[in-house]
Amino acid sequence: MKRTITVSSLMSVVAMVLVGALYLPVRFAITFELFGLPVNSPTHGWLGPTPRGSSCVADIGKVNTWQCADISVFQKHQYGCRVWLKAFGYA
Repeated sequence: MKRTITVSSLMSVVAMVLVGALYLPVRFAITFELFGLPVNSPTHGWLGPTPRGSSCVADIGKVNTWQCADISVFQKHQYGCRVWLKAFGYA
């Protein structure tokens, strides 16, 4: 029996690939203020952009400082934070 690829199955494969490719960048953009200030930690160095709605940041001028011990939000998005820091000249 010969298998044929239908247009609908091809479109669903393309849609799944697009959703998979866009999931991490969109999640990163929702989590962080992309055009906000960078966050620096006295113990960990440059962490990434400022997380939205975070109570652990303090504005100290042209950068924010991280005041909490938990840096898991930056670790979850480690690749995106590294790319963001390089793009804005902090790494």
